[in-house]
Amino acid sequence: MFLNLMSASKPWSRIRGVAATMRLHSVQPSLGIRVEKKKASLDSKYQEGSVIEGFKVTEVAAIDEMYLHAIRLTHLATGSQYLHLQRDDSNNVFSTGFRTTPLNSTGLPHILEHTVLCGSKKYPCRDPFFKMLRRSLATFMNAMTAPDFTFYPFSTQNPKDFRNLQSVYLDSVFRPNLRLLDFLQEGWRLEHADVNDPKSPIIFKGVVFNEMKGVFVENQNTFAIKMLNSILPSHTYGVISGGDPLEIPNLTHEDLVDFHNNYYHPSNAKFYSYGNFPLEDHLKFLNQEYLSSAEAVDPSATAVPSEKRWTEPRKEHISGRHDPMISDPDRQNSMAIGLLCSDITDLKATFDLYVLSQLLLKGPNAAFYKSLVDSNIGTGFSPVTGYDSQLKDTLFVIGLQGMRQEDFPRMEKAYQETIQKVMNEGFEKDHIAAVLHGIELHIKHQTSNFGMNLLFNVSPLWNHEGDIIQSLRINEALSNFKNELSSNPKYLQELVEKYFLNNPHRLTLTMSPNEKHEGELVQAEKQLLKEKLDNLSEEEKDKVYENGQLFLKEQEKQENVDVLPTLKIEDLKEDVDRYDLEDLKLIGLPIQVAVQPTNEVCYYRGILNTQKLSSDLKMLLPVFNQVAVRMGTENYDYRTFDRMIQMKTSGLNIVHHVAEQKSSVNSYEEGIMVESYCLQKNSRDMWQFWEEVFNRVKMTDLKRFEILVKMTATDLTNGIADAGHIYAMSSAGSLVSPVRKLKESLSGLEYISRMKKIAQMSDLSPVLKDVRNIGRQILNKSCFRSSINVSLEHKDEALRNLGSFYRSLQGVPKDPIILTTTELSPENETGIHHVMPYSVNYASKAILTVPYNDPDYSVLSVLAKLSTNIYLHSEVREKGGAYGGGAKLSSDGIFTFYSYRDPNALKTFDVFDGTYEFLKTNQFSESDLVEAKLAVFQEIDAPVPPSNRGLVKFLFGITDDDIQKSRERVKAVSREEILAVAEKYLKPRAKGVKVGRSLIGQKNLDLEKREGEKWTLSYGDES
Repeated sequence: MFLNLMSASKPWSRIRGVAATMRLHSVQPSLGIRVEKKKASLDSKYQEGSVIEGFKVTEVAAIDEMYLHAIRLTHLATGSQYLHLQRDDSNNVFSTGFRTTPLNSTGLPHILEHTVLCGSKKYPCRDPFFKMLRRSLATFMNAMTAPDFTFYPFSTQNPKDFRNLQSVYLDSVFRPNLRLLDFLQEGWRLEHADVNDPKSPIIFKGVVFNEMKGVFVENQNTFAIKMLNSILPSHTYGVISGGDPLEIPNLTHEDLVDFHNNYYHPSNAKFYSYGNFPLEDHLKFLNQEYLSSAEAVDPSATAVPSEKRWTEPRKEHISGRHDPMISDPDRQNSMAIGLLCSDITDLKATFDLYVLSQLLLKGPNAAFYKSLVDSNIGTGFSPVTGYDSQLKDTLFVIGLQGMRQEDFPRMEKAYQETIQKVMNEGFEKDHIAAVLHGIELHIKHQTSNFGMNLLFNVSPLWNHEGDIIQSLRINEALSNFKNELSSNPKYLQELVEKYFLNNPHRLTLTMSPNEKHEGELVQAEKQLLKEKLDNLSEEEKDKVYENGQLFLKEQEKQENVDVLPTLKIEDLKEDVDRYDLEDLKLIGLPIQVAVQPTNEVCYYRGILNTQKLSSDLKMLLPVFNQVAVRMGTENYDYRTFDRMIQMKTSGLNIVHHVAEQKSSVNSYEEGIMVESYCLQKNSRDMWQFWEEVFNRVKMTDLKRFEILVKMTATDLTNGIADAGHIYAMSSAGSLVSPVRKLKESLSGLEYISRMKKIAQMSDLSPVLKDVRNIGRQILNKSCFRSSINVSLEHKDEALRNLGSFYRSLQGVPKDPIILTTTELSPENETGIHHVMPYSVNYASKAILTVPYNDPDYSVLSVLAKLSTNIYLHSEVREKGGAYGGGAKLSSDGIFTFYSYRDPNALKTFDVFDGTYEFLKTNQFSESDLVEAKLAVFQEIDAPVPPSNRGLVKFLFGITDDDIQKSRERVKAVSREEILAVAEKYLKPRAKGVKVGRSLIGQKNLDLEKREGEKWTLSYGDES
């Protein structure tokens, strides 16, 4: 709702299902948005009451702040609802969604979401969804399960591609095959650990089963799901929609089919489209192919009732895993206080509560930040913290992590005192102004995939029959809020009184680590397995082996994929999108200027070279980046400075910058990047804030520094399991590449371990001294270059303001691009095993190949997609049971294999090693090669928003001509070239090829048995 202003994605609201796998396989969406300063035009046929292709127009509205028209329609025969957002945007979106409200934790909607995408009446081949990934130029493909709805969105710029994907998606959801074998693969099954060995133990297998085991590896996921289940216990939110691993094996195939019949009916469907493709074409296709022959049913049975309000608060306590990555073993406790707030359909309340939540939570000036974080009761807010309006009853949750158990009463007391203080004193005007400015800037800022973001925002409200068009009118909501506050200065305090002070529907949830927690889960699974096996006769147990063999044969069966629609190479554009860039110098410092339609927003980035820092200081750069803009300056304390920044900009941000070179895998630029954006009218203020940081940053407050360090260390431990494949790839790559080795030390598990040790130090003053020294050495104009993206009418003003910033800096300008060149030792076949208490694994194999401009690079990029499509997906996911797996080539020349939530990591390493032999002995077709090329072009030709145009050149020196040359090489890749580079780089023990491996998961001594590999163990609890 409200352009994703309402809530950060809570772990309980995260979509579950094919989504996570898609993030592994599909391109990261980006969007070129053309925003004109004029109202969008609308065809006169779309008037309220008009009937078009079986749909009646029920509402038409202009949303001027977004330059779009919203059209709502209802299908006359079935009652299906349709929302179209017409906007001058080439990246068109389509989605089909259903309200799905399970009443048990078997994962019904989640497993169904997976299974409908495994073949349909029109497209009977196995797994058409994954196969369409490589037959399309989609900028986004996904399928998602939320706690109370399931939807299937995609986006593309190509009209033919749009219709292809629409056809596959609609046939999948309305006419799926729902075969038993697909249910067994995606849901759960009993099978021998080694499917070819009837003497091996029988275990649980299944994609969703293993996925959800991975979800519950993260303590904060467990905590968040328990909060949702406990504060909204009476209906669908009281169960785990994604599935509890101990409940999933109770689901039957018959349950799945029945759920589809009841919930995936057109009358329960909501269709969404966005962009500049003709709406009438969408309606005609949908009506003729899927709706015209359907009969209406009453979908009210799927509705979610409002939760009955409690008459008094409740408390619950749960156990979690002991986390070896947390710096202080005594501070592994979490606590959260949740409050039931307004109905999701009350738009005024949800907007006002969002503003109130920002005032209470965001930044060092927020009331709860002062009372809970600055007081060191916890090391920081937990991920459940915030206002969530994605559920039928909206929630406000304030949570702390990194607590001592004895401090639970302190948090309760601090919570009550904070509420009372807010009631008495209210909020400062500047603080309110800063929050409202953030909303106004958010409206102007053009994010990636705008149409998809709108879908994500309207879907929860639409799911509960709210006024979705009114929810898009952000300017009106802002105006109403300001008027309310103007007429009633105590309005916010009255909201606090209603929803906080006098709200008995309050849950206090606490969680403490239990050394036996993992063992108890393992034992519970063993007991469940025993019960299942005890109920089987000997004949049925023998049948398990036979079924496993049938299952294996089914997976290996060659199928006809020609039934699926596809694009061809000739459907690709001839040339890369090109943007005019201007390279200038201001007082001797280089600046890249990209004049773009930025909607009155000025985007700034600057890179400071850090090569000359000592190695010890370089290891502290991530700490410097975290604290430099959050410690205050000589003129302003950190609270005042933060408020000033929030009133004028998006915030000031500093990140590490390691840029591989397009002509060498051993050379790179190392530095930090400063970045921010603002409304053009505030650009002078933005650069004055940066001047304060560069010239007058004040790093002397040791207490503030300790808080920031401990917050960072705690935050880093969250999400390791959710992003385990990313960490595994980084770790493996660091064994073969100097570029990746530096990245690993700045953002990988090596960095997290270092932050843990720093946070454990009893005296951080030496670290603060070193961080202060970093600022003295690099915050100047000696090795500094910048870029701005700005509209033409504001270019001169932006350059003047940037010039003033430049002139204020110390130092003498020098060549800002200083390259570091180094090589790792030639030792081959090394590996590192990060021992973690996880029930699933993450495996990766990395091979150092060639830089971007090398002709082999384009061939390798196609090879990565090809091997994923025709070999790795089947072996790692379908047969191996991992939630995802594949290969990718990164711009630093690392060819990386990976698996995600993998129950069979050692076998997966064998699969990785077998890629060369598979390619050599299996005749992949010309269509396989074309599909691999299309998958590469999804990334190459992904549109870029105005804020990022020219960024690849600024960061990496890769020009439009470089990209076009790469495009031409990819088009020309032949079968012979694929086999040649596979021989050169993927052949096991290939001469001169560096190979690194990484495994994250429980200790596995069988690694030592792998011939020719040298493994090192790394323990998460080492300090």
